[in-house]
Amino acid sequence: MRYLILFLVILVSLETSCTSQPRALKADNPDSIIGIDDLGRELRFSHPPQRIVSLDPSITEMLFALGLSKEVVGVTEYCDYPEEAKCKSKVGGYLNPNIEVIALLEPDLVVTTLKTDTPKLIERLENFRIKVLVLDPERIEDIFENIYLLGRLTYREEKAKQLVGALKERLYEVERRVGGIYRPGVFLGIGAEPLITAGLGSFANDLIEKAGGRNVASHSNTRYERYGIEEVLLADPEVIIICSMVPNDPCTAQKTWWNRWKDISAVRNGRIYVVEANLITRPGPRLIDGLVEIAKAIHPEVFLEREEWSH
Repeated sequence: MRYLILFLVILVSLETSCTSQPRALKADNPDSIIGIDDLGRELRFSHPPQRIVSLDPSITEMLFALGLSKEVVGVTEYCDYPEEAKCKSKVGGYLNPNIEVIALLEPDLVVTTLKTDTPKLIERLENFRIKVLVLDPERIEDIFENIYLLGRLTYREEKAKQLVGALKERLYEVERRVGGIYRPGVFLGIGAEPLITAGLGSFANDLIEKAGGRNVASHSNTRYERYGIEEVLLADPEVIIICSMVPNDPCTAQKTWWNRWKDISAVRNGRIYVVEANLITRPGPRLIDGLVEIAKAIHPEVFLEREEWSH
């Protein structure tokens, strides 16, 4: 239960956002790089950042995917991918980073996502003359823009172009394959007691839709909502997807719990699947991996060659 509550706190914080701003980036002379973050704040650099601290697992994954492993000098305790990230200096938790530890690392850039205490975080870091870039993706397309922005600031533009191009290719291929076919009802479950699901506005909801499914909880007014089994029985989803909070966890206990409800079509037809939570909740490059896994669960008849879609 403690891990579930912590996971949900992080999850909601990840997807807390304000009015989106243009994601522009400009350079008014050859000796300066000017980036504009998702809060509309302008950051100016005389040279590409050489010491970067990431305050979010999804940002850490972006930075490593851009080939910036040497430049990353600090990450949070929850930054566990790729494996090399675990060896970086830890600067505290996702919601409570240690400002003094960050300052001791002497970063020329700290990258974070929008959280409730972000304004205070920016103020405290700027007191140490540390520049802060805030990313706040609301859609999959925003993630691509964030990758482009980080690539431009760090002189990894070509790498960013290649990375985004590959991600878009996989995204469009999934959408092409599921275009025009029947969209079964899908329920995505996070834990069992209490039962939490993904609603409208969440990345998980977007992935279900793009993967050719129909999220039975898309009417929810909140991104992540507590659900009763009675509501699931009423919705009668044809596919149930369980979020595994630990990689490679078969979620046997949760499957056993679901198998009690034989009146649900997904249970009756043996259509209960497990997808790693980090693949569908972290707005980074692996979100497309999550899309593919969800698409395989919803439409196995379309995605028969599993190895083809592994990377």
